Amino acid sequence: MGWSYCVLWFLYLSTSECWQLPDTEPVIHGEVQSPQYPQPYYPNLLKQWHLWVPKGYQIQLSLTHLDIKASAGCYEDSLTVLDDQKILEKFCGQANSTDHPGKEPILSQSNRLTLIFQTSGSTAELQQHTGFSATYKAIDVDECLKPDPGHGSGPPCTQICINTPGSYRCSCHHGYKIHLDQYTCLLSCGDCIFDKHKGKLFSPGYPGPSPPFLSCKYIISVEPRFTVTLNFTDKFHIKSVDTEQGPRCLHHWLQVTIPDREPMKLCGGKSPGLIATNSSTVRLDYHTDDEGLSHGWGLEYTTNEVKCPFLGNVSKGRVTPVLNEYFFRDYIYVTCDQGYRLMMDGHEISTFSAMCQSDGQWHLPLPKCQITFDCKADGKWRSKHSDVIPTCIPVCGKPTKQIAAYQRIIGGKEAPDDTIPWQVLLSVDGHRAGGMVIADRWILTAAHVLKHNGNITSSEAVRAYMGLTNIKGLQLSPLNAASVHVHPEYNNPNGLNYNHDIGLVKLQEPITFNSSIMPICLPAEDATYVTGMMGMVSGFGLTDLGRRKSLTNKLKYVQLPVVEQEECSNSITLAKRTRKYLPNLTNNMFCAGVPEGGKDSCQGDAGGPFVLRDDGQFWAAGIVSWGVDCGQQGTYGVYTRVANYLDWIKKTMQEN
Repeated sequence: MGWSYCVLWFLYLSTSECWQLPDTEPVIHGEVQSPQYPQPYYPNLLKQWHLWVPKGYQIQLSLTHLDIKASAGCYEDSLTVLDDQKILEKFCGQANSTDHPGKEPILSQSNRLTLIFQTSGSTAELQQHTGFSATYKAIDVDECLKPDPGHGSGPPCTQICINTPGSYRCSCHHGYKIHLDQYTCLLSCGDCIFDKHKGKLFSPGYPGPSPPFLSCKYIISVEPRFTVTLNFTDKFHIKSVDTEQGPRCLHHWLQVTIPDREPMKLCGGKSPGLIATNSSTVRLDYHTDDEGLSHGWGLEYTTNEVKCPFLGNVSKGRVTPVLNEYFFRDYIYVTCDQGYRLMMDGHEISTFSAMCQSDGQWHLPLPKCQITFDCKADGKWRSKHSDVIPTCIPVCGKPTKQIAAYQRIIGGKEAPDDTIPWQVLLSVDGHRAGGMVIADRWILTAAHVLKHNGNITSSEAVRAYMGLTNIKGLQLSPLNAASVHVHPEYNNPNGLNYNHDIGLVKLQEPITFNSSIMPICLPAEDATYVTGMMGMVSGFGLTDLGRRKSLTNKLKYVQLPVVEQEECSNSITLAKRTRKYLPNLTNNMFCAGVPEGGKDSCQGDAGGPFVLRDDGQFWAAGIVSWGVDCGQQGTYGVYTRVANYLDWIKKTMQEN
């Protein structure tokens, strides 16, 4: 409801101003301060505040600071508190002086208070009194403690009074019903449904005798996320009949029915005590006839909300709020420490919250907090706040663009930009070869690319190109090698032993990662090569131009399945019938390709990547090693099994 008031104030000039307040809503809490607070107030002030809260509430006003010029009876400067034009308090002086009443917080009788702050003209212009500061909040009135004005001086309800925010309501003992006047309880024994989270149930007339011929039904039904517990009082008496089989509930009984369980018939003089139903719905049927007399029963029921477990802590982050227990519809939030970002399933998220569900589980698992560093052109990782050089693990195997459908290298499709960002073109003694980025200064390739006639190529003869899919552009920005490393067990002087065909090139300067240059993931410790799993091989090697093959200037790719090891071995054995000198297949190798041919890697692709995809992330499964021709029917490409060399790769990188 809208209302208006005038506020008059005088700042050395006798001026006044009045305005109509817009429609406002009552508030629950707030703060009031004298003008200029905490600076000294001016003379000739008259300021009013009209505070109001919703009906059914009182206002509790607390003075948090008081420094008003003291005078006899607070005649000159004062703060006056009124409730319906009645003065409750008048303040001046200081909080620690004898002039200040220093009482407990002021409690209004209604839902409104008026504050008037007035200063006299005799206040010195440079006085140092700062005025006052006060807070107020709405306090719910407990109407159940007050007599009901409509019923004289008696209680507001004949049986049960329930205080509610801003009001109250009357209720009756179970077995009774509320009259239309919403005040009087009348005896009843009809169908009753109780959907509150706690309550009390009694047989009609309890603790007095139950009337005969009762057939009462009580249903407790709450939300499925709650379970009901019954707690019977000690005064329990339902007439039973002694038989040879023991007491039986023949004429009087209370039957408790819980879904999916056998009903329980209760009678006798012993209270059942506590019954945990583990259900959100319970039905009670009370039956009496004129055979004998029962003094009835009473119980209090409560509900327990489904709880969700504590999910734990987040490294470099914080879970809020921290509670002893989490219930249905509770939310938790996760924020990361400065310099870290929220990550979920490998993707950055801006915010995180999870809700406790009715099944007792959170609807999302906890995210991770990972350090937020940008890789700069100087090869250093920088946070937004300081230059540091931490141990960084870049995102691997997740190109920013995806290839819609793989095609074949020989006569195949050109790779779009940013789809194979780990691809490296190596120039070794002027010969073209392939490689793949596995860290900011490391390239993985084949040993036979780096070692010829028993001699390892010098680092000065190795150039690396990456970031583009066209050789003409790549040649503008070569990276120089700092060192070359070949597996110590690789020994292939006559081209017939490609076992341990794996090597590493360390670069002189760190790579600047971006959408065009990104590392491929190394295999997991438990990586498996499943027959028929489709992988992708890429390179700048030979491509099919009709009857002749030529080196391509564009990066190309092909999709090839992993071949069963025995099938691969058999194909090599068959090829040896017509070719006297062919290498042997070892467990450090695997094959990929199709039996009909037409799809394969070829010369110039050597050392390049064969990658598999797992859960949206590519990993380095193989290195292009050797083969019988290129894409011929009945032959396959042979690749170094990278998963067998994780220890050597990590050791070499750590020691160099």
